[in-house]
Amino acid sequence: AIEDLAHDVAERVMQLGGDLLRTINPSFTLDKVKRPFRVMTHADAIRYCREHNIYKDKERQIHFADDDDIPEGPEREMTDQINEPILMTRFPAHIKSFYMQRADENRELTDSVDLLMPGVGEIVGGSMRMWNKDELMAAYAREGISPTNYYWFTEQR
Repeated sequence: AIEDLAHDVAERVMQLGGDLLRTINPSFTLDKVKRPFRVMTHADAIRYCREHNIYKDKERQIHFADDDDIPEGPEREMTDQINEPILMTRFPAHIKSFYMQRADENRELTDSVDLLMPGVGEIVGGSMRMWNKDELMAAYAREGISPTNYYWFTEQR
């Protein structure tokens, strides 16, 4: 669905304001949002960065650890090298919001996605939200958050 939305928006922008878009970004074409988008797990992205010398700390040439968050600069560098849209999935839970649903196959990962576009970077992110009330209450406790302040979120379960 995110893939279809991004492609549809790009087509409409090109139809309605293509001249302006080409002024702002002369290299943009609809080929940049060609489907299907590449799906890459966070672990795959870390591996790509290591193999292509995209560093966590460029000055000291320090590579990313397996569970590091990839900041905007290195993430954009990776996306620009790959030069196609990327749906990045399966992030380490500790780098994402507490309410994101954990992946069934590995509870240390989230069931979430970020859409990365060449020449732009991350344009949208999304996740499944915890649906199990007990799991959500444990997440509040783990984060030191009072569920009282989030009654509107908790009551959706």
